[in-house]
Amino acid sequence: MTTTLLLLATAAGLLALAFWWIRRNNLAVYPVGRAPRELRPLPTGCDLGERLMMATAADQAATTSTAGTASSGAGPTTAGPAALKRKKKRSGPNRRDFLRYGLLASFGGVLAAFGGASLAFLWPTLRGGFGAVIDAGPEDEVRQAIADGGGRFEFPSGRAYIVAYDEATDQEQNYAEITDGGFMALYQKCVHLGCRVPWCESSSWFECPCHGSRYNRWGEYEFGPAPRGLDRFAVRIEEGRVMVDTSTVVTGPSRGTNQLRQPPEGPHC
Repeated sequence: MTTTLLLLATAAGLLALAFWWIRRNNLAVYPVGRAPRELRPLPTGCDLGERLMMATAADQAATTSTAGTASSGAGPTTAGPAALKRKKKRSGPNRRDFLRYGLLASFGGVLAAFGGASLAFLWPTLRGGFGAVIDAGPEDEVRQAIADGGGRFEFPSGRAYIVAYDEATDQEQNYAEITDGGFMALYQKCVHLGCRVPWCESSSWFECPCHGSRYNRWGEYEFGPAPRGLDRFAVRIEEGRVMVDTSTVVTGPSRGTNQLRQPPEGPHC
């Protein structure tokens, strides 16, 4: 995208340079049948009116001669410069308008490219991927996947882990509003510096390999430089399917929160 913007800006600069050069040299296109010396401007002295009258008389004489020759049956004669000038009709914009429109089109292209890039960056994701409400699957299948995964179901398209949630264990009801059907969704990104936090099979904790932060199965802080527990997403059950809302990241619990009270079940990874 940066390369495209640079190319458009370069094109606009070249058009501006061409416009300046043409204006500076006062270039013109010679009409058909007229020599360059005939395009020199008339002098502005006292004989200007006399020269204009002579040019008009010459044009009228050439026109009369052409008409008389045609009526007497003679072959066609070459028309004079004045006749050619009358026959030639310009079509389309003149040079000045063309350059002006070209510059405007170049600047418009640059602005359109910049605006399109900005909208593409800021526009929310609404196609069912991360940043929207994502269907994780039927409720029974997700529950079975959690059991098969040793306590968590990895959900890559949502960048989340789905774990089993027991409302009776959450005595302070810290997570009741973002859970449903016995499911909790944890964001896989470490809250310390953003590394992806994998699941440790031996300890049954989430343990970050970057700087050693550790979280229990509910994503609550246990150890390391992380400032809080894992962030999470809201979960709701719709028509028997587990829906994870990844459009909003819910801030994780503070360090002192430990409702699950789960010790490591084996050595750390």
